[in-house]
Amino acid sequence: MSRTPYPYYKENGSRYKFISSGRRAIEKVVEFTPTTLKNVYNLGFGDLLPNGEMDDTAKSNNGDIIKVFATVISILEDFTETHPSLKIVFWGSTLERTKIYNRIIKTYYQSFSKIFVVSGATDAKGRSEEVIYNPSDTCFYSVFFVKRI
Repeated sequence: MSRTPYPYYKENGSRYKFISSGRRAIEKVVEFTPTTLKNVYNLGFGDLLPNGEMDDTAKSNNGDIIKVFATVISILEDFTETHPSLKIVFWGSTLERTKIYNRIIKTYYQSFSKIFVVSGATDAKGRSEEVIYNPSDTCFYSVFFVKRI
């Protein structure tokens, strides 16, 4: 993604913070947490709550979605540069958000594919299976995986 990200900082090895400064200042958090699968980490993203937890369902409507996603992608690049053997999984907390992720990955696939192998889960014949992402395919990906090349 060729957009300039917001400045961010690493709070610890797997949690990053930045300020979305669209219509108002909103502190955002991106966190990588291990899953039950070996070398697979979940990417969580959302608004930072006063108690330090993340709200991944908040609708900020802050007018800076492109810059926010550029920041999340920059953070993903930073994290996987430090941990290149990890596969990162993510999906939207709602169907609407997953559709947004589908559009972003399709739009910026040429850039992503220079850094990451991108795959996704699709429902084929009533079961979900991971397949290599194809930007010209019309199928809906419900989950995404990225791994540093």
